[in-house]
Amino acid sequence: MVDTTVVTPIDSFNPTFNVPVQPLHSLEADNVAHVVQPQAFTFTMAVKAIGPVVAKLTEMAMARTKFSVGVQETRGNDWTFQQIAFNDCYITSVANNIVIDGVPTTTFNCICLEVIPANA
Repeated sequence: MVDTTVVTPIDSFNPTFNVPVQPLHSLEADNVAHVVQPQAFTFTMAVKAIGPVVAKLTEMAMARTKFSVGVQETRGNDWTFQQIAFNDCYITSVANNIVIDGVPTTTFNCICLEVIPANA
């Protein structure tokens, strides 16, 4: 939801968790230590350009408005997580795909400063 507007239909939601670790080597031996580099959480979401949602999300991107996203199971238990909260998110780019025989789709690339998974 954005404010009180439900964001729908979402065609895809693709999160990426980047938690890099770099091994350190010396002249005497390999892999003597490691350096933990900063985590980066990003996601893309493709939204059908129907109704006011795409305009609102584009407005949020232009104003650099912070938002949160929650992903959860609606029923069943066939997913590793019960839910994942993406907090302190910002839209970094917006791309539109206009087609002749269908509804236009807008892709939002986002960064996220905090991710909180809840295991099943």
